Amino acid sequence: MRNFSNFHALGKVTDPAQQLKQLEQAINLDFSLPAMYSQLGGSPRIAMVGGVKVIGGASGDLKMPSAERVRSHLATKWAVPGDNPNLVDPTNRVVEFFHSNMPDMDLGYTQFFDFVDMRSSPLDRFDILDANQGITFNQVKPGAEVKIRRNVTDSLMSVPYVTFADGVGILDDWLRFQKWWSVSDTVAEFNSKAWDKKAQWHYDLLTALPSSINVAFDTSDTKTLNKAAAGILRKVNAKGYGAGQGAGFVIACAPEDVGRITQMLTASAGSLIVAYNKDIQPVTVHVSAVVASTKLPANLGGYYLILPGRKLKRGDWLDLSIESNRNIYVRANDYVGTFQTNAAIGDQDQVARVLFT
Repeated sequence: MRNFSNFHALGKVTDPAQQLKQLEQAINLDFSLPAMYSQLGGSPRIAMVGGVKVIGGASGDLKMPSAERVRSHLATKWAVPGDNPNLVDPTNRVVEFFHSNMPDMDLGYTQFFDFVDMRSSPLDRFDILDANQGITFNQVKPGAEVKIRRNVTDSLMSVPYVTFADGVGILDDWLRFQKWWSVSDTVAEFNSKAWDKKAQWHYDLLTALPSSINVAFDTSDTKTLNKAAAGILRKVNAKGYGAGQGAGFVIACAPEDVGRITQMLTASAGSLIVAYNKDIQPVTVHVSAVVASTKLPANLGGYYLILPGRKLKRGDWLDLSIESNRNIYVRANDYVGTFQTNAAIGDQDQVARVLFT
C-alpha cells in the first residue's frame, strides 16, 4: 500500500513540537483513507472474465466515490490547520489516491457480509437475530377468522467487538536527518498489515466451517455447483430469507482456481461447451460475483458457494487510528494503531464448501 501524505514536506516545519503534531495528523489521515473509500461507496477491483464478474483479479474497473462526496467528507472529518503541508486542499489528491491505491486492497469479503455500522454506537456488540413466529400463510375461507401468531421464539447470536493493535516507533534521527523515506515505508507497512489482518479475519470464518458443509464432486463441475446451490436453497427455504431459484450467489476461491471456476460458469444453456459435451449440464445458478483471495489456501480443493447477507454480518466499532507517546529511553515517538471489528456467520446453511473431486 502506498502513502497519501508527502512526509518529506514536514522537513519545512522548523518547530519540533509542531512537526510532531503534523506528523500525527498525516499518519491518521493515511490510516483513515481505506475506510473512507469503502464508506463512500468505493468498490474492490472488478474484472469481467468470460462474462463473469471476478473481484480481486489483476485488472478491472473500480467504482469510485465522486469528488463531491470526498470533499464533503473531508470537510466534516478533517477540519485541520491550513498550515499543515500534508493536508491543504486534499480533495483532488484523495480522488487520485483512490484510483491508484485502492486496487491493492483485498475488499472482496465485503461481498459476503451485510455491514453493521457500530462506530457511533454505545453498544459493545450487535446481535444476529433468529426470530420465528410460526408464520405459514394458510388458506382461509371468506369471512373466516385469521389466526394471530403470538407464540414467539427468539434466539440470537451476539457478536462482540474484537480489538486489534500494534505499535511502531518513529526515531528522532529519522526526523533530524530528514529520513522521510523511513517514515513513509513504516506508515505504509503498518497500514497495509492492518487491512490484511482485517481481511484475513473475515476469510477465516469460511475456512473454520466444519466438514458438514462440504458438497462432494458429482460427475462434473456444473452438476456439483447446481447441486450445492439447490441444497442451500432447500435448507433456507423456511427461514424467511426470500431466497428462490433466482437468488444471487457469490463464490469465494483461491486465485489458482479462478480459471476453472470462470470456465465452469460459461457453461450456460445453449453454449458450445454444453452442446459438445453431453455429460456437461448447463449452470442453472445465478452467480453474481467470484471473489479471488490469497487469504484462502491454494490447496482448498474447491470453493465456497455463499448466499450473501441475511445472517452473514460484519461490524466496525473503530476504524484504524493512532495514539502517540514520547519514549525518552530510545529517543523516539511511539505510535500505537488500533481498530475494532468483528464478523459472524449466523447461519452455516448459507454456505457450502464445494469440492472439485
